[in-house]
Amino acid sequence: MKHSIQRTRELAWTMQHFACARWRWQHLHDATLTQFQDERAQVIVNYAARHAPFYRRHWAGHDLRDWRILPTVDKQLMMQNFATFNTRGIEQERALLVALRAEQERDFRPMLADLTVGLSSGTSGHRGLFLVSPEERAGWAGVMLARALHGLRPRRLRVAFFLRSNSNLYEQIGGLLLQFRYFDLMLPLAVAVAQLNSFQPHIIVGPPSLLGLLAQARRCGTLHAHPLRLISVAEVLEPQDKSALEEVFAVPVEQIYQCTEGLLAVSCAHGSLHIQEDLVVLQCEPLPDEQQTSHIQRVTPIVTDLWRKTQPIIRYRLNDVLRLDPRSCSCGSAFRVIQAIEGRCDDLCYFTQHSGEVRTFFPDTIRRMILLASAQIIDYQVVQEHRDQLHIYLAVSEQAAFAQVAEQVRERVNAIIAQYDCRPAEVVIEEGLRPVAAGQKRRRVQRLR
Repeated sequence: MKHSIQRTRELAWTMQHFACARWRWQHLHDATLTQFQDERAQVIVNYAARHAPFYRRHWAGHDLRDWRILPTVDKQLMMQNFATFNTRGIEQERALLVALRAEQERDFRPMLADLTVGLSSGTSGHRGLFLVSPEERAGWAGVMLARALHGLRPRRLRVAFFLRSNSNLYEQIGGLLLQFRYFDLMLPLAVAVAQLNSFQPHIIVGPPSLLGLLAQARRCGTLHAHPLRLISVAEVLEPQDKSALEEVFAVPVEQIYQCTEGLLAVSCAHGSLHIQEDLVVLQCEPLPDEQQTSHIQRVTPIVTDLWRKTQPIIRYRLNDVLRLDPRSCSCGSAFRVIQAIEGRCDDLCYFTQHSGEVRTFFPDTIRRMILLASAQIIDYQVVQEHRDQLHIYLAVSEQAAFAQVAEQVRERVNAIIAQYDCRPAEVVIEEGLRPVAAGQKRRRVQRLR
């Protein structure tokens, strides 16, 4: 009886958030959006100051009304102060025990009291924990239904969701308004394909590396699912991957940009990746050495979640590299558009100029110098092990001579580096891709140190 009452309450919360999210998408813009953000942020800041001892100490001596200039936090600081960072006093050891047991047993139903506990993959170098209350789960579900379905009728939809781990957060959508099925990334591909053929999902959600494997299965004739939409999550969706997926499946490929710190951006019906400005405030700082133009604006974001009270995310610095689009979207929403998620600040590569100055190369620049070198390149990975060096792994088409393609890549890399007055680089090129452990995120461009 108690469980039934709780489910009814969560369904009501979900539908309320669904309706409000629809309204905000259409009506919040310019001054009304700024006012909404300030009012919501002030509620969260005041709540954190009362209920989270960490924030109370962190903000000592600061005017809480000027929330946009409060001291920043990051994942490392959050994890070091986990019990006082969250407002329920949950110790890190207790939360980590629940999360790790779920990872090991592949059973993601257990909660800590009424809280969902999640574990990030740690690709940024620091593993993260998140806590979500029942009302926050319901709010997330309502917003996702409002923003990700684009007019499709929820009660008729089957959604296949591929991720490293499941969560009660994701299951909030399934069982309420659509048929949701979690697919473990650890599943052998043949098993996943067979289950997809049986399930026949309308939407497939997963990392682009997994979606690429499904595309190969579709080409080979083993995958017979006919989704209406693909949604890329968890990894950077590169333009060539998006084009290839759309060609194979003949459906749109959209994105959801979400991390431990919140739901940051969702693709609209026109395909633009909109920052969810009514859920989070992204204060975007230009990257050092970046020359801003009207067409290119690379930034790193500082996130403030406008709704989460269990684990407040306020002026939280991410190390992602985003490229913002200065143009507004034709869908009519005033929410800003992310043109591309280029990777992490950790994956910026560095080369020394003849003057001795160090020049920054963004992941997108590295990608372009590789892909434009030869049409015979099927896939690639680039690792910078130290400054002025690149280790490049290439997969080329069967009819191509690897040595010839490798030389073309080497020539283009040296030419681009020279364009920026940098000293010649040490370039090592190997045939074949580095193996990625099952369940890990793929990073095509990576700096080790």
